[in-house]
Amino acid sequence: MKHLSEKSLTNVALFYLRKHSASRKGLVQMLERKVKLALRAKGGDPVAVKAIVDGVVAHMEKNGYVDDARFAESKTASLHRQGKSSRVIQMKLREKGIEPSLAAKSAISTPEQEFEAACMLVKRKRLGRDPERKQKDFAVLMRAGFGSDLARRALAASAEEEVVEAGRVVQLTPRSGQVPRSGETGQVIAFPGSFVPDVVVAKKAAPVRGLEDARALVKKKRLGVDPARRQKDLAVLMRAGFRFDVGKQALDNPVPLGERESGGLGELGDFDESDG
Repeated sequence: MKHLSEKSLTNVALFYLRKHSASRKGLVQMLERKVKLALRAKGGDPVAVKAIVDGVVAHMEKNGYVDDARFAESKTASLHRQGKSSRVIQMKLREKGIEPSLAAKSAISTPEQEFEAACMLVKRKRLGRDPERKQKDFAVLMRAGFGSDLARRALAASAEEEVVEAGRVVQLTPRSGQVPRSGETGQVIAFPGSFVPDVVVAKKAAPVRGLEDARALVKKKRLGVDPARRQKDLAVLMRAGFRFDVGKQALDNPVPLGERESGGLGELGDFDESDG
């Protein structure tokens, strides 16, 4: 910034607002930082420059470039998607310079929205998967601003609807009118919220193997040891060519530790261990 003028500061403000959403206070703080650096390097009258900053910000507000209500609404929606509670959202809005009354009004959410945010935090932080960490996971939700009843509901929902258990198996078949080629069959897990068309083509599929081979692979790769990795462990088995139900049964009832290491592996030698 060569000169501290209203035009130069206006250009700085417009350039910043093209890339960032900002409240009035946020824009003022950004301009004041620029001005402070410029005054340190080139000198000038701080009082006069402060008046220029106030004029630029007022111009931005008048022309709709800065709107605290719009900023608060957008920020609230973004924080909800991150799993933030209304209490935390209100605090963060005030940190951004939003007036307390507007912050409180913008952060209001319905019970459904609050529950959805709690479930999002549970999913993002992988809470509720280990019974031994139940109290710690509960404390995480409480510190995040959720009430005790809501925290319990979100953890209970996570325990009841484990992603792998809720997934449905979709058989892959050739599209209508196409002649199936070798390897164009297989299966995928459709997780909640995902879309899988009824008829799709699988480019490659490993041959289906039995429960004995699946248990041998579980033992060889030490799958099913960590409940939090159940989804990933099941994916390893499915990539190796095992059906969903076979992989699930192998993880639920693994081969006894006393059995031999290599028993039942059969044709699994071509499976790349890096897939796990």
